[in-house]
Amino acid sequence: MDFQLLLSKISDKLLKEDVVQLKFYLDEKIPSQDLKTAEDGKDLFGVMKKYGLLSPIKTDLLIEMLTAMHLQPCVDLIENFKEKNKEALSTAKDGPCNIKEDMVVEHFMETSKLIELEEKMATTKFITLSGLLGSGKSQLALKHACKKRQSCKNGICWRISCQDMVILLNSLKKLADGLGLKKESKQSESISSEESIDLIHELIIKELGLKEASIEHLIIFDDVTDETKHAVEKFKNSFLKFNVKVIATTWNPAFCDETNLIAVNGFTEDEAIEFLKRKDDLTAEEVEDYKELAKYLSCLPLAMYGVKTRMISHRLTPKGFLKTFRGRKSIILIDRILSSSANRKLYEVLTEFLNILKKDEVEEVFDMVLILQFLSLEDIPILLFQFLPAKEGSEDQALNPESFIEAIQKFSFGYLRGEDDDRYICTHLAVTKTIDCYTSNEDKVRLLKNVLKALMWLLDKDNIHEKDYKRNHDLLPHAILVIRHYETLKNEIPELSKDFELNILVAYVYDLVGYTYNFFGMLKNAGEHSTAAKRSCFAITGMDENQIEKLVSKTCVRDENYETWEMFAKREAEIVFEKLKNVISVPANMKLLQKMAFEYNLNTYRSQEDIELLQGYLAHNLTNECTLTKGEYEHLCKNQLAITADNHLGEMFLYELFIQVFYTFGRRIFYLGEHVDYKMARDFAHSLFLAREFGVKVAEECHQWDLPDILYIMLTELSGTLEQIFDDRANLGLKTVQHLENAASRFKDLQESTASYFVMGVIKSGHESVQHRKICQKRLVRCYTAMAHLISDENEEKKKEISEKLHQCNFQLEKLSSKWSHRQTGVDLRIGECFLVLKKFEEAKEKFLKVAPEGILQDTFDVKKSALNFHELLAVKGLINVFKGSDQKKKHRN
Repeated sequence: MDFQLLLSKISDKLLKEDVVQLKFYLDEKIPSQDLKTAEDGKDLFGVMKKYGLLSPIKTDLLIEMLTAMHLQPCVDLIENFKEKNKEALSTAKDGPCNIKEDMVVEHFMETSKLIELEEKMATTKFITLSGLLGSGKSQLALKHACKKRQSCKNGICWRISCQDMVILLNSLKKLADGLGLKKESKQSESISSEESIDLIHELIIKELGLKEASIEHLIIFDDVTDETKHAVEKFKNSFLKFNVKVIATTWNPAFCDETNLIAVNGFTEDEAIEFLKRKDDLTAEEVEDYKELAKYLSCLPLAMYGVKTRMISHRLTPKGFLKTFRGRKSIILIDRILSSSANRKLYEVLTEFLNILKKDEVEEVFDMVLILQFLSLEDIPILLFQFLPAKEGSEDQALNPESFIEAIQKFSFGYLRGEDDDRYICTHLAVTKTIDCYTSNEDKVRLLKNVLKALMWLLDKDNIHEKDYKRNHDLLPHAILVIRHYETLKNEIPELSKDFELNILVAYVYDLVGYTYNFFGMLKNAGEHSTAAKRSCFAITGMDENQIEKLVSKTCVRDENYETWEMFAKREAEIVFEKLKNVISVPANMKLLQKMAFEYNLNTYRSQEDIELLQGYLAHNLTNECTLTKGEYEHLCKNQLAITADNHLGEMFLYELFIQVFYTFGRRIFYLGEHVDYKMARDFAHSLFLAREFGVKVAEECHQWDLPDILYIMLTELSGTLEQIFDDRANLGLKTVQHLENAASRFKDLQESTASYFVMGVIKSGHESVQHRKICQKRLVRCYTAMAHLISDENEEKKKEISEKLHQCNFQLEKLSSKWSHRQTGVDLRIGECFLVLKKFEEAKEKFLKVAPEGILQDTFDVKKSALNFHELLAVKGLINVFKGSDQKKKHRN
């Protein structure tokens, strides 16, 4: 839809007097100062778009004016444009939006503050809602957004969380992803979070500049703090240069001047009575009772939601409610921990609610409530509470979350959104702060272990299926905050760093968070978590990595040759292995590891591929859909498809954790940008060598115990030490023709292997795995591509040999893809790239065309105006290089 070209053509047909006449028609619709700046048709159309009077789907006013001026040729141009783009105009897409109706609380009452907000937003572009915790700021902003969305669906409508810089960055990244900027906004290893925010700022501003100027957008910066206010201010100022309206919520009234400020102090007295009352007609005495209750609650909506629920469920009058609340022990607790808080009354009420819940609910349910303090405020998956470990001795591991949901709703500690398996709890900062103060450090440690176990069982490195991807995506922000709470608690209780169980749990979750963060394009943050996972592993050994490396340095020196790095890693792996054996030999540790490993295998949420594989071996659907029962596990053990708890399962659990952590940390080398920092690259390369050598030690132990092959030991070679030969980013002399030929031979061996591979004692990949064979073939293609780059054009015989092998790979991959088609576009691009290097242009063209958008070679196709995904863009670049190399220049004129 070349709307801009249409307006340019119409502008060219307008005389000066026509422009004056159009201004006259628009005098009551557009401020005169803006009309004066329009000197020609193009300027005038720009002003019309700015005020929402003109867009590709809004041309009626312009047609009406042009018709009145007897400018039929201009009208005809518009009608032709509409007819030509009829289908596209009728299917205009909704703009990105992360605000849903169910984010507004069920008992939301429209108040004078909402009316004030709507009136001010009609005449200004920026408003700050300022007030105490629980005063209803966020709910006002969300309600306004929901109402606005009804009349403006094609604009951006987005809520950005701003509690701290990490949350702000993650929230901004999601906005960038929502705008189609996922790849461009990817955070590299070499830039800080502040630089990432600046990059995302530039990308979003550029994207806004490309949007239709008449479309209005709404951005909510929610819960702006002292830490984030400067970053938010920068975004706000930039947004206001476009057709963007901004609402900020904060406790700090100094965030803006008074003209843009709405002080939100909760309900008015009359609104509070209207909200709380249980009948329409109140006596004068009843009105006074409600006034007293409203005053007691400081008219704060958050407190009043819970009080209203309590009054209805227990059939209490305002007098009856106040009688049960006043003079309780909780007030002493409040005096001790929150005496200086401006939110004293709210905390007092919330604390008493906690006392009631503790008395009324069973321990498991109350623990779920207390666990809210460790999680993000938004979209907490109900699934997480279902996977909390059951009480010791309980037969049934899976907890029923319905009682927890009822407990939360008793006092409006949060609201529920979504349906069935996709239900989420959203809570409030005042609630989590109160719970934090309410909970003893002893209980916090116990609860942290429980929630870490649940995350260990739920998070997974398998993101192939959409359901698994979504689960990991939903849990990531909560896992991040859980381990941040652990670090805070560790500073208060230093002895936690020596807690064996806690170190294992933290290492595991840090590793999963690092991997998942990396998967979603936040490489710097991913790296920080992978580093922390590695640090936690070394804490288990009783020595930090620097101490061990200093010890190894006495006998091994690393230089520019990869062999010295392998030798260094081998010696370090031996030390780590011996340290771990000593730790495991402690009877209490051995018992704990066996218990942890067995519970993991029963309770871990299996990926969709795992479920299909296990159901095939069991010959029936899993009883619990995604986890194993004891009976199913025993059946797998009898058929040598799982390891029994007493057959070194605990030791293997810990060994494999170390392999995975070293491997995940090392694989960061493959995500480095074009400008490689060799020191950083070598740190990663060392970790890959260490993962491989440690895996060799574990494999020797497995052989002695007659245990099956471990998947991650194989991966440290297949997708670790061998893969880094292709690019040799650490500059260790790895990329040579001989090394690549050796690697190709090894890839063939791995492909032809009949081994089955296990993860944490349960089969993960059978000997007939199509996925494994396909990955090996893809690595072969990369080997041949790297070789082709190294071999000179004069060596035709070697090039011919590589070409023949590549054709064999292509044939094998096509056969495998008919059985497992996942990520086929990546395969085609890899083969196309190799054919291109070999100057087999027709074969390369065929592969790139399989990925490129349909019609790419037609004269009417315009690359510059097409929205291409990442793989399509690579295919188009590949085609351009094909045509350049084969001298078919006419083919890539677009």
